[in-house]
Amino acid sequence: MKVVFFYYYYDNKIKDKQRVEFPPLGMLYLCSTLEKIGCEVEVIYFDENTKIENIPNADIYAYSISSTASYPTYLKLCEKVKEKAKYHIAGNTQATIFPEKVLEEMDLDVVFTGEGEEAVSKWILDGCKEKGIIRGERVDIENLSFPARHLIPDEKIYMNNRVGGKSKNSISMISSRGCVFCCKFCAIQNRGKVKFRTLEDFENEIKYILERYPKCDGITLLDETFTLNTRHAVGIARILKKYGLKWECNSRADTVNDEIIQALKESNCEEIRLGIESGSQQMVDNMNKGINLEKAKSVIRKLHENGIPVKLYIMHGYPGENLETSIQTIQYLTSLRQYIHRISLYRFVPLPGSPVFEEGKLNKLDWTDYTIYDNNNHWWGSEQDYMNMNIGYSMLEKCVKAINNKEYENQIEEGR
Repeated sequence: MKVVFFYYYYDNKIKDKQRVEFPPLGMLYLCSTLEKIGCEVEVIYFDENTKIENIPNADIYAYSISSTASYPTYLKLCEKVKEKAKYHIAGNTQATIFPEKVLEEMDLDVVFTGEGEEAVSKWILDGCKEKGIIRGERVDIENLSFPARHLIPDEKIYMNNRVGGKSKNSISMISSRGCVFCCKFCAIQNRGKVKFRTLEDFENEIKYILERYPKCDGITLLDETFTLNTRHAVGIARILKKYGLKWECNSRADTVNDEIIQALKESNCEEIRLGIESGSQQMVDNMNKGINLEKAKSVIRKLHENGIPVKLYIMHGYPGENLETSIQTIQYLTSLRQYIHRISLYRFVPLPGSPVFEEGKLNKLDWTDYTIYDNNNHWWGSEQDYMNMNIGYSMLEKCVKAINNKEYENQIEEGR
């Protein structure tokens, strides 16, 4: 059977227009699984300007709907290409969160929720008979084929400005899938359990990447919390060291220990990215982040002292944010400025599927300009709350820009 996957490339919502965004590894894992059972698979990146006549006919059209922001575009596409394929199916984040809505509005044969590798394969091997919503089954990721990167152009695989902002041709990978934490702002699908790849499987993919993509100059690990398991993290670091690759990873301050720091130090780790979210312990607690900011501060210092650049993620505007909490964040970042390599500042957005979204206490949502970048919608609270939050954000933004430019001095005063 021929299966065509559609992936919306919404570059109009990307903050850095010069940077190549992450390729859809989850979708590419599914593509390689279908190739393994004998399907002919093609991937089409599309946008509002894609010409329908240029889209090939197929047995199955598969819509990988990665976000609410892209959903309206999939709706329009599906309506236009209905006659070009026998079956129409969807999966990924939006389909998992709102399966009934997506099934009905897109008039699909099947919506797959959760992990799709085994579920979609079984459906196809069974003759595409079942209709409606099919729940994905948890998969053993060490038994999966490598992502089918060959299905998209090399220029969408090689990423620039990664690995500490220095790389020109880095490649993204995962060594684990899932998350055990319960941050209220997060909408991760694989919550509650983490599955780890074997070190042998990971190393085999490194070998494949270096052979297939010879310009690769670094690895960006996309694990939710790379340092969750010390033995696994140290083993991966040693593999990357073995092949002389510079790399970066995501983590949490409360999962970083001395053994991991030593492994990062010895293995060309160019940046570790920590989700601190706020310098206000009150806000961190409201988010159910589960970290202690003072303990996190000592971890950040120790990483810096061992030559490991630290990038912090800060999210401003979560329900309850005000001038006081904004100033607390400014003061926290200022106290750490000499230990921070760089900071990414985001405005809070209530992601569908996240606990804060499900609580239903937010203002009526307007998805017409929905994006995680530069979003200043009035999601919660009174007009006065909103005004104070925006004042706080302006102050924090100035602080972050100055720290990133290595110019900031501790001159922040209460109320200023």
